Amino acid sequence: MADRKETQAFDGLRHDDISDERPDNGSTIDAQNFAYSEDRKIGITGAVFLILNKMIGTGIFSTPSSIFAATGSVGISLMLWVIGGFLTFCGLSVFLEFGLAIPRSGGEKNYLERVYRRPRYLATCVLASQMILLGFSSGNSLAFGRYILFASGRETPDGWEARGIAVTCVTFAVLMHSVTPKWGIRLFNVLGVFKVVILLFIVFSGFAALAGHRRVPNPHNFDNAFRIEDGDGYGGGGAYAYSNALLNIIYSYKGWENANYVVSELKHPKKTLAIAAPIAIGGVTILYVLANVAYFAAIPKSDLAKSEVIVAGLFFRNIFGESAAARSLPAFVALSNLGNVLAVSFAHARLNQELAKEVVGVGVLILGGVYWSFWTKILPRIGGYKVVADRTFDDSGVETVRYRKVPVKRD
Repeated sequence: MADRKETQAFDGLRHDDISDERPDNGSTIDAQNFAYSEDRKIGITGAVFLILNKMIGTGIFSTPSSIFAATGSVGISLMLWVIGGFLTFCGLSVFLEFGLAIPRSGGEKNYLERVYRRPRYLATCVLASQMILLGFSSGNSLAFGRYILFASGRETPDGWEARGIAVTCVTFAVLMHSVTPKWGIRLFNVLGVFKVVILLFIVFSGFAALAGHRRVPNPHNFDNAFRIEDGDGYGGGGAYAYSNALLNIIYSYKGWENANYVVSELKHPKKTLAIAAPIAIGGVTILYVLANVAYFAAIPKSDLAKSEVIVAGLFFRNIFGESAAARSLPAFVALSNLGNVLAVSFAHARLNQELAKEVVGVGVLILGGVYWSFWTKILPRIGGYKVVADRTFDDSGVETVRYRKVPVKRD
C-alpha cells in the first residue's frame, strides 16, 4: 500500500489531488496523455533536435576564447571540455531517473515538488521566480544580433543595433510558437540539422587547417599542448581559473534537460526520452571537443584569447580570408543562435504553463513582493517601529525567516 501511494504521488500536480485509481498494469498515470493530439507530439528525432537546439547556442561559438584565456593551455582547455561532457551526462542520469518516473511536462517543477513537499509551494515559487524572470535565452538572442552585424562587415558588432536585432529575434520566436506552433517545431528541427552541419563544417575545416590549408601562418598551438602560458591578458592557470573555465563550459552544455519540459508532448515519452537524450548529449560532446581542436588549428593563441564572442567569425576569416563566403558563414552561426531561442521559448512556455496550473505566475510573484513590502517596509515606517528578521534552519536545510516587531522607545 505504501508503494502504491508513492507511485501515485509522482502523478499529480498537487499531492492532495492524487486519485486512488490506477491501471491494472501498474504503470504511472499521466494526466496529460490526452492534452495533445498525436500529430502534434514529438518523436525521437524531434526530441533529439529539441535538446540539440538548446545546447548548441552561443556557447561553442564564443566561450572557447574565455576558456583558453583562463587556462593558458591548449591541452587543459580540451580536457575541461571533455570533463564538461562527463558532468552533463551525470546531470542527465538524474533527470532521466526523474523523467522516467514522472512522465509529465514541467521538468524540475515536478521533481522539486515531489522531493520538497514542505513548506508547500516553496520550491515551486523559487523555481517560478528564476524561470519566469531570468529563464529566457537573452544571451543567445544578443549573440544572434552580434553575428548578424559581424556578417554585414561591422568591425565592432555591438551596441544598441545588436540589442535591437536581439529583441526582434525574441519577438519572432514567441510569435512563431504562439500563432503557428507546428511550423515552430518544424523550423527548430530544420535549424537543429543546420547546427550539426555548421559544427561538422567547422570540424572538417579544422582538419583542413591542420593539413596546412589556411590563410594565416601555422599557429603551432599543439606543440607542447599542456604548457601553461602567461600571455598579455590571458593564461596563468590556477584553481580559480580552472573552476571558472569549467563553469563557462557547463554553460555551453546547458540545455540537456530541455526534453524534460515537454514530456507530455512526446510520443511514447519514456522510450523517447531514454533514447533521445543520450544521443543528443553524446553527439554534442564529440562535436564540441572537435570544434575546439579546429579553433586551435587555425587561430593563434593571443588572437583566440582576445576574440571573445566572435571566435567562429575569426576562425572562418583565418580559413577562408576576406571572401564573401567567409562573411556569410557568421550569418549561419546567427541562425544557430536563432534555433536556440526557438527551442528555449518552446520548452519554457510549457514550464510556465505548468506553473500557471498551480496558480503560480508573474502575478503571484508580484503580489507576494507587494505583500512582503507592505508588512516589512511600509507599515513599520507608518507605525514608527522596527522589524527584525529571525532566521532558523530545519534538518532539510530549509531556511525560515520570521519578521518580528520591535517597538521604538520614545523620549
